[in-house]
Amino acid sequence: MNSLNAARLAALYAHVPRPESAACPPLRERRRVGQTWPTVPADGLDYSTVDVAAALFETGADLAAPTDETTTDAVWRTLREAVAELGPVAHIETVADFINLDPAEFEEVAQCSRWAHRLALSLWYEDARARPLTIGETAVALYLSTADRYATATIPPAAARLVRARQEAAGARLVAAEVLVRLGADLTAEFTPGAHRTGWLHRQALPDHARRAACFRQARADRSAPTPLLVRHDGGALTVGTTPPAPAPHTWARTRTPEW
Repeated sequence: MNSLNAARLAALYAHVPRPESAACPPLRERRRVGQTWPTVPADGLDYSTVDVAAALFETGADLAAPTDETTTDAVWRTLREAVAELGPVAHIETVADFINLDPAEFEEVAQCSRWAHRLALSLWYEDARARPLTIGETAVALYLSTADRYATATIPPAAARLVRARQEAAGARLVAAEVLVRLGADLTAEFTPGAHRTGWLHRQALPDHARRAACFRQARADRSAPTPLLVRHDGGALTVGTTPPAPAPHTWARTRTPEW
């Protein structure tokens, strides 16, 4: 870990509030044997990510141009309305048409696929909600890991992304999840033009400015790469979960802001 000594850790824990009940119960995935992604429940049935995207697309549920304030619960509510409007038979027909549409060609298809994957990620675990790490949180995880930005330059891009995914997962677990979130927000603010002025905390914990900048650039460049999940248990405690598989191109992208 890069210069993150015991004194800096103590300072971090002293300045980052944690829930009163910080104990995290064991994580239980909702995926069943043979599933790549968990299903999304709506209107009494379980739907795959393709089913979800098709329903949202067919009913024109673009959620009025998504913004940083669009919550996952709002997407879930819209899905329930969409499947109720379509009905089972029309939904099956819609899926058959939807799978032939290219998200690279049609932005509406890509957006609905992003909504679907967002819901599946949110519902990855039983009795908890989840989201991918943001760009800033991923950059913090890279900084804390043993990542060397030159080490993956000579290997194929796909292999390099897998190496970085393992480094991010390892680095994210080196500090409490609440600390990771605080540092990620500060790092994002530091490298976002016009953002609020950042405090001292992240500069004390992550003192190498050049490494901070390099890790943030890497996390931003790898926006479609697999990213560890941040899990919020029903009691409010946070923990770092698994790294989901990489979704299809144009169906997911790492964000600057948390997408709960």
